[in-house]
Amino acid sequence: MNTYRIVNGLGFVCFSVAALAFSGCAVDAGDDDSLLDDVVEEDVDQAEQALGLECANAAATATFVGGINYNSPQSYNTASCYKGVVLDVSNYSSLYAQNPSGSVFPGRTTVEWADSLPSLSDADHEAKCESTFVAADLFEKVGSGWAHKTSKESLGSWTPFFDGGFCAGPAVSFASEMQAGKTYRISATARAQKSSSALTRKLHVESREPVKAPR
Repeated sequence: MNTYRIVNGLGFVCFSVAALAFSGCAVDAGDDDSLLDDVVEEDVDQAEQALGLECANAAATATFVGGINYNSPQSYNTASCYKGVVLDVSNYSSLYAQNPSGSVFPGRTTVEWADSLPSLSDADHEAKCESTFVAADLFEKVGSGWAHKTSKESLGSWTPFFDGGFCAGPAVSFASEMQAGKTYRISATARAQKSSSALTRKLHVESREPVKAPR
């Protein structure tokens, strides 16, 4: 959990209450406590929506050499990595760290939704589809520790089609961010919506070779 963000939230509350007092607004003591609780809870919720830098201190869920191929269960949680899985890969292969001329997609490691998705027959299918959420953080091994490189997230999208449309699940990819021979950590989560209270969902993480354009 990001303590810095929580402390910032508390500072914001103190500043806001002080501003109200100086402006001559009467604020009941009970309302102060309620306001403080609401803001702190919201800040904690925001801190837990994303995985965050704390995942650098977690124990790996699974380890790989060269590339990753991992399917998660539907429910998961890792100590120091809230509702996330933690995957380490050493000696990242040049097969996945290249982008040759003529490629449609470069070599990459993709984190994607691997659970059921709303269909046309489901009530509120479009809104439910566009709430599905995937997020991932990428770390690189530097010395004995992990250096955070980047964070990515994605939401599902309802794609119109001749038969009414379908739900394209969320996914993120790391391509140029990962280089051959290095050691990386990916922490990832899939949830029914972007919220700390949302249930986790199955995800698939896979290292893939470049896709060449058809001739």
